[in-house]
Amino acid sequence: MKNFKQIAFGLMVGALAMSFSAFTSAKKVVVNSAPNAKRSITANFLVQPSLDSFVQETSASSDNCTGQTSDRDCMYDVTTSGKSNIPNLTSYTKSNIDTYVANGWLTPDAGASLHTYDQ
Repeated sequence: MKNFKQIAFGLMVGALAMSFSAFTSAKKVVVNSAPNAKRSITANFLVQPSLDSFVQETSASSDNCTGQTSDRDCMYDVTTSGKSNIPNLTSYTKSNIDTYVANGWLTPDAGASLHTYDQ
């Protein structure tokens, strides 16, 4: 009976040690105080160089809206709120563009037309 108590006590101590170590190995998550601070778009325009694919441009001209006919404008201006809300991606889909326009983050450029953008 004495051995049984010692074994039970040893198992209990081992279980407690493992349960405490489970809480000490959790990784800390750093929360960025400025959302999208380094991940937001930096360009002033999103242009459509090929159908349904948009890319960032720091400067753009509506004179380049002469490519293939499209169902989206060839060039969009990034608004102030868009600068902090649009993610910094290598390319954007027309679904992305629709969402950003609906949120007021993009506006069709005044000289834009329903074409692709010739670069």
